[in-house]
Amino acid sequence: MTSSSFEPPTKPPGVHPVVVADELVPNRRGTVAVLAHVKRDGDWTLPRLFRAFALWGNAEVDLTRAQIGAGTSHIEIKSIMGSVTVLVPPELRIECDVDPVIGSFEVAREVESTRSPDAPLVRITGTAFMGAVEVKVIDPNAPSWFEKLRARWSAGAG
Repeated sequence: MTSSSFEPPTKPPGVHPVVVADELVPNRRGTVAVLAHVKRDGDWTLPRLFRAFALWGNAEVDLTRAQIGAGTSHIEIKSIMGSVTVLVPPELRIECDVDPVIGSFEVAREVESTRSPDAPLVRITGTAFMGAVEVKVIDPNAPSWFEKLRARWSAGAG
């Protein structure tokens, strides 16, 4: 790749998700948690197909600071007596089709997702067998519970 073929992200640094050029998006990657905990977070690039597998363990996939390609990306989940959590910023569209078998699947929305047809789409599919899959749409810039508590404490003390 030459420097002339590089396209800068469509948003300034620090604003997420950052949409990157297709040639910068890997085709496949994944993570495995067997009797363990694994977390994928920070500044990373979501591949077109990301597989998360948890067997008696838990996996956390955090998309709030991820770089993502335009169009559709796919997260495929298999949870067997384990748990997988996917954290999604509101600027991404999501479609979920997870089948729980003696398990649970939940989409928890702390904020509404974008409805813009131009926003990247993340399709989340998979199976939770005696396990759990949770997709949380969160605002990564919202104050934490500790910051809220400290603000209330400061307001009451003043």
